[in-house]
Amino acid sequence: MLQRRDSLRMRASQNPALIKAFAAELKARRLGMGLSQEGLALDCGVNRTFVAKLELAHNQPSLSVLLRLAEGLGVDLSELISSTLVRYKRELRATKKLKAEASD
Repeated sequence: MLQRRDSLRMRASQNPALIKAFAAELKARRLGMGLSQEGLALDCGVNRTFVAKLELAHNQPSLSVLLRLAEGLGVDLSELISSTLVRYKRELRATKKLKAEASD
C-alpha cells in the first residue's frame, strides 16, 4: 500500500508541460541531426520504442539515460536541459497569453 501511495504522489508531482517541452526538444534535435529514432536509440543504448515514448511525452528519462541522450545528440547535458527550459518557459508564456486573451 505504501508503494502505491508513493507512486501516486510521484505522478501528481510531475510537470506535464516540462515533459512536453523535453519531448519537443529531443525530437527537434534528433531531426536536426538527420537521425531516425532507431539511430538515436542505438547511439544511446536504449530501445527505439523508448525514444518514441520520450518524444510523445509518454515517458521521462532517468538521469543516466538523459546523459546518454545528450551524448547521442552531441551536446552537453547542461545544453540539453537549458534549451528544454527555454522551450518550456516560451510555452508557459504563450499559454498565459492565450488565457489572458480568452478572458478578455
